Amino acid sequence: MPQIVFSILATPAQRTEIAGEFRQVLAANAGALTADLEVRTDVSADPSLEGVWKEYGFVDLTADAPEPAALVITVTDYDGSISGLSMRLSELLTEREKQPAEALFQQILDDPGTPRVPWHVDVRP
Repeated sequence: MPQIVFSILATPAQRTEIAGEFRQVLAANAGALTADLEVRTDVSADPSLEGVWKEYGFVDLTADAPEPAALVITVTDYDGSISGLSMRLSELLTEREKQPAEALFQQILDDPGTPRVPWHVDVRP
């Protein structure tokens, strides 16, 4: 079964909020997608995510210490592209000040956005 693994560095409150949003999206697409979400906190720290946390000002946004975590989505049934699904799910980890000017151009974004927390994704077939 394919897996989409989002490695994140977030405070416990941020992690809980993000995991809840992932669950909502998976539940909303239940007719077209069968997938389970597992939140793992037993992962080792990723120096690249820690560097982003410090260098890009995340450290100034919260007094809470960040913790590494992995959001593991195991896809058991999906007719579309797993890579495309991972791109759509990554939108939950992106903040935008404005949406595209026209709905026709949803894939061409006027605002490239900024990450909510440091993250990267790994798609496993």
